[in-house]
Amino acid sequence: MLNPERTIPPTVWMKDRAVQVVFHALTDTGAVDPQVLFVGGCVRNTLLGLPPGDMDLATLHKPEGVTRRLEAQGVRVIPTGIDHGTVTAVVDGKPFEITTLRRDVETDGRRAVVAFTDDWREDAARRDFTINTLLADADGNIYDPTGKGLSDLETNRIVFVGDASERVAEDHLRILRFFRFYALYGAGTAPDAAALAACRAAADKIGTLSRERITQEMVRILMVDRPADILGLMFENGVMRDFVHPEYQALRLNALVRLQNMYAASDLAARMAVAANARPEWVDQFDKYIVFSNALRGDLILILKILAAAASMKAHEVIYRFGNRAALQAHLVHHAMAGTEPNAADVDILKNWRAPILPITGDDVMKAGIARGPDVGRILKTIEDWWIAEDFRPNESACRARVREELQNL
Repeated sequence: MLNPERTIPPTVWMKDRAVQVVFHALTDTGAVDPQVLFVGGCVRNTLLGLPPGDMDLATLHKPEGVTRRLEAQGVRVIPTGIDHGTVTAVVDGKPFEITTLRRDVETDGRRAVVAFTDDWREDAARRDFTINTLLADADGNIYDPTGKGLSDLETNRIVFVGDASERVAEDHLRILRFFRFYALYGAGTAPDAAALAACRAAADKIGTLSRERITQEMVRILMVDRPADILGLMFENGVMRDFVHPEYQALRLNALVRLQNMYAASDLAARMAVAANARPEWVDQFDKYIVFSNALRGDLILILKILAAAASMKAHEVIYRFGNRAALQAHLVHHAMAGTEPNAADVDILKNWRAPILPITGDDVMKAGIARGPDVGRILKTIEDWWIAEDFRPNESACRARVREELQNL
């Protein structure tokens, strides 16, 4: 029997109609013991006073039973991870990931073969950290199947369930997850010695993971409030030491994050630019671990390009040529790398000034008497350079007059 350790007033999200539909469908009338419970992040975050995030649930019912029960209530069910006992229910547009209680039969550090169980404690024993084993029902009853989750959460301790080495051996991604969770929830505490030892001993196994899985964790690590501190702890323990440029300096990354927070401008590409020591050639080195989206790679390359070119440009020109977001991030990276403070007025311009559109086009040049061909583009470029040098002040009439002057010089 699983008994609650604590009861909290049901939160708004616990009382939501969609939640009630799911619990009603998966709970037999008159059942005494819980048959479905929230698990992991949504419980942990609620106890910390944070938004719940993703709604994950664990249940005694097998996947086919979960599907049958939910569909009988008119709920759409998607077999998102059926081999591991997971389906996703969508109620009122809200997704609920529901997984049958399970135990690991075989693991190889990357994937697991599982068997279903009806034992909540056995299911908890295969999870990563004690704070992620906490359970809750829709009435606010909190369950702690390991007997350690609540106390570890209250004392900011990130501790593996059971033997740390065994948990890491089951899934090597837990090495990176440990450092991320410590960054997010370990404030004011020293990292657990057993966890560090397990991560250090298996550090070379990171290379056996897919880049997609590594990317997911590294992106989250880079986006914590003090990423350089966590990266430093990782490097001290032999984890992904070659992720950053050899001349990377931790103080610069923390300085950038401080500036981004100061100006409400958090940005992953800029943080990666500092990790690369602002060296364009290092971008390809990230490919060892990171799967870049086209957008992220483009943003990173653009920031590095601005850093190389912007010294000769005024703020308005940088915005015109590269856009506000990239211009601002490059500016913050520049000051973080230099150890200086940006001028607040400059930051305001980079955030809020909107570049105008050149008042004339190639058609206007041709109407002035230039035949279609390379001369049109050359004259238009000349006019644009002059217009930019005049800080975008000349209007359409002035630009047309300038075209006529250029014609006289042909």
